[in-house]
Amino acid sequence: MGDQEQPQTSESEMQDETQPAGEEQQSVQDEAPSGAGGGSEEEVARLRDALLRTRAEMDNMEKRSRRELDKARKFQLEGLMRELLPVIDALDQGLDGADDTESAHEGLVLTHKLLLKALEQHGLEVIEPTGEPFDPQWHEAMSMQPSEDAEPDTVLTVLQKGYRLHDRLLRAARVIVAKAP
Repeated sequence: MGDQEQPQTSESEMQDETQPAGEEQQSVQDEAPSGAGGGSEEEVARLRDALLRTRAEMDNMEKRSRRELDKARKFQLEGLMRELLPVIDALDQGLDGADDTESAHEGLVLTHKLLLKALEQHGLEVIEPTGEPFDPQWHEAMSMQPSEDAEPDTVLTVLQKGYRLHDRLLRAARVIVAKAP
């Protein structure tokens, strides 16, 4: 019961097993017919072309991702700034209605300046176009008023300031535009 037979391997079989895979592949390639060489060159050219296209596609995808990330960083505060516009408007109205002699007025002026400075550091720009030509991209005309002093199609009065963030309009300036008398 005892002896189990183990397969015996000869010395030549052991050498075949230890032969590197590259040599084995070479011997297989050496056995391939010589007419197959032309097809492999076409295959190499096709694969090279596919590789170059894939690299170009990856480069384009990387550039597009970078642009989108930069844009997202640039406009990440847009929602917050839109929500703060009524706060700025309320401060402006408070400043317009307060007496210049009150100490509260002085506090409002300082608070308004600090708020605008902080927002401007993050890319907010105030649009206050009094005397400038009317631009429908940045201005919203509320009415037209005849004027002898101003050129036609220029902004006479700003009813509500406009704001933009890195050249993106947050709110158009509401204005009264001059027309010929």
